[in-house]
Amino acid sequence: MASRMLQPSLMRQIVFLISLMLVTLLAAFVVTDRVAKQIIERKVTDTVDKIFLQVQEKMSSFHSDMQGISTFLFYSPTVQNYINSEDSLSRVLMNGELLSMFANTSSMKANIRGIELFDQSGKLLARVGEGEDEWTDSVPKLAYSGRIDLKNRPTERFYKIATPVYGLDSNHIATEFKGTGVYVMDANNFIPILRSAKITSGSRVMLLDGEDRTIASEGVVSDEDVIRVETWKNDPRYIVQSVTLPDSGWKLISVIPKGELLAELDSMQRINVATYVTMFVLLCLFLLIFFTRILRPIRSLMEFIRSYPKNGEDSRYEVIHRNEIGVLGAKLNKMLDDIGALSSEVQSTQTRMYEMELAKKQMEISAFRNQINPHFLYNTLESIRAMALYYNVQDIADLSESLSRMFRYAVKGSNFVAVADELSHVREYARIIDFRFRGRFRILIDCEPELLEATMLKMLLQPLVENAVFHGLERKLGNGRVAIDIRRAPSGDIQLSIEDDGRGMSGERLEELLRQLDNFEEKEDQSGASRGIGVLNIYRRIRLFYGTEAQMGIESLPDQGTLVRITWPARPMAQKEEMDDVQSADRR
Repeated sequence: MASRMLQPSLMRQIVFLISLMLVTLLAAFVVTDRVAKQIIERKVTDTVDKIFLQVQEKMSSFHSDMQGISTFLFYSPTVQNYINSEDSLSRVLMNGELLSMFANTSSMKANIRGIELFDQSGKLLARVGEGEDEWTDSVPKLAYSGRIDLKNRPTERFYKIATPVYGLDSNHIATEFKGTGVYVMDANNFIPILRSAKITSGSRVMLLDGEDRTIASEGVVSDEDVIRVETWKNDPRYIVQSVTLPDSGWKLISVIPKGELLAELDSMQRINVATYVTMFVLLCLFLLIFFTRILRPIRSLMEFIRSYPKNGEDSRYEVIHRNEIGVLGAKLNKMLDDIGALSSEVQSTQTRMYEMELAKKQMEISAFRNQINPHFLYNTLESIRAMALYYNVQDIADLSESLSRMFRYAVKGSNFVAVADELSHVREYARIIDFRFRGRFRILIDCEPELLEATMLKMLLQPLVENAVFHGLERKLGNGRVAIDIRRAPSGDIQLSIEDDGRGMSGERLEELLRQLDNFEEKEDQSGASRGIGVLNIYRRIRLFYGTEAQMGIESLPDQGTLVRITWPARPMAQKEEMDDVQSADRR
């Protein structure tokens, strides 16, 4: 179990990698989404801050305008004369001019709905336009009130701007406090400013007084009289930013719904989800293809390799798929075929070597039998030769000498000899044949000079010549000849031709002989007994020593003769070993 955990299967590794890829992709999607949201929120926050700066600049400009208007109005000669006068009748006479001055000033700002003038004690002296208060508090400088509600206009929102009014001396220098000037302002003048501060269509921009009451707003705002800003700030669904205006002390609030702000990310999220699902399907498809087209064939291939020793050497892998696994299976079958062919060849080679070794042993035994007391045979032949010379019978002397040389050549030496030695042996045989048949048959020899030193299988020529004499010439009336021709073939091998002009063979007999040559291994005597001298025995010998590189061909026609042609390699491997054995035997 531990080894399986340490060395997981290929399928488990692929599943693990796919799971890791999916988890990584999902994490990338989540992180990307969060980072995108943070970036958007940060960009929006920066944008709102910049817009707030612009709003503050506009409010500061508005404040400066109101200060200028107040200076123009309340420090004009008309207002100064009015507030400096202690006579009620004089004030009544100047009231028309004062109200006209207030009306003209109201036309300078469209959002001025009323102008009021109060004396030092805070009592109302004069009013133009909207206004309901009869008393007011004094202020040290231009100041803004909170939201005020007028009874005659309950649906509208107003606020006041109060400024102190001082008396001027002859040098136009403010001296003492004379009263308070008040502007009743329509809050709708802030709507365009707040509208420019909106980021999204669903966002809300509000201007609140010191008590968090709405002075002006843009967007959908709660109907509550007092706005709970902290509630929105604590709500994670909104981005809330606020700034306090320095001149009025009011609060500028921006509330942006995150859902609307991040609505554009929904399409990206849908794309990410679609991408994730697509990747999941593709990876599952890859896993299916990997299992069916790769892993399952590999398992079947492994199962075949595991069961191959039990099923036998003739079993082969069934190639189903045409991909690389199929090519691998085909290569495996080809390798098994090559191994089988190589094994058969090795077995055949071993069998041939065994037969060659057996033949060598049989030859050694035969030579050992023939060497039993060889000196007795040699001495006997020499005695016959001596008696023939004594009685002056030269033919008997020559015949016994040739027979003695043939016997010595046959029982001594190795399996390979020089071509010249084999030709000398055939010449001794020719002398005996010439004496026996009284010159009826001639044995002609033609050999290329450079091949005399080449090596060949011992006792190859004489049995073939004897077959030609016995089966071809003896049954023929009249004279006959046997032609021996040794030369190099175009392929570089040595070619031996033995041709006679004897009786020849019928077509049936030639066909039977060729069939026996093709199936010479089936005719082998397993007991190891000698087959005798013949073409089949010679063919078996050259195949044992030369293998398939040696060839034999036979051509024959009735009453025209027979041609035997043998070809063997010029330098067989076994030949060198045999020559070494000969040299070792000579040294011993």
